[in-house]
Amino acid sequence: MTATARTGRVWFVTTAGHGTGRAVTAAALARGERVAAVVPDEAARERLLARHDEHRRRLFVRALDVTDNWSVNATVCAAADRFGRLDAIVNDARPPRRSPGTEDAAAPVGWIPQAAARARMESAFFGPLWVAQAVLPLLYEQRSGHLLQLCGSVGPPGAPGAALDRAGTCAVVALSRAAACEAARVGVDISVVGGRPDAGALLRLVDGAAARRREATGPVSAPASASASAAGHGAAA
Repeated sequence: MTATARTGRVWFVTTAGHGTGRAVTAAALARGERVAAVVPDEAARERLLARHDEHRRRLFVRALDVTDNWSVNATVCAAADRFGRLDAIVNDARPPRRSPGTEDAAAPVGWIPQAAARARMESAFFGPLWVAQAVLPLLYEQRSGHLLQLCGSVGPPGAPGAALDRAGTCAVVALSRAAACEAARVGVDISVVGGRPDAGALLRLVDGAAARRREATGPVSAPASASASAAGHGAAA
């Protein structure tokens, strides 16, 4: 491995095969940083590797079902082993809304089948939770790092099919804000990111938090504040 591949920030990016995750992966690699990327299947893995063939030394890609807690932990451990640490985690760990088993989750609340409700909450809440639980002990041990919890956009109250998506989003926001208070004690930042942020906004958010930590006069165990902010085009509520 070259000297370049051993230096710079290390990113862990979920849903790296499309949308914000794909854009962050490309932007971080373009800056000479390293990326551990998560995609939903082997076909997406091959596409991402082909897209960034020139950066393969700095890119680690795993296909992963984020609702499988064991697989999430194994992937985080493998990424940390590959690069030595994780510095910034983009946690948008939700499968597509039309993932198997969730087809009926868009029904009115009084008619959502139990199986569909459980399947949707597995992806909307437990997926992000399993990723957070896998990475936070590592960041605590490092006494540094930044977890960005992406909550996306959901329809307004009363919009058709929005009930479970809004419930999952609110649960992730509440969980993340509580975790931010805990993480502040050990120099770890947690940001709640709503709307549709572009890659530049997320990179600036991480850069800014890192700069504030460097400028802090106190010890790393007592940072100035934990970040429970919103980036992009609207805050999750």
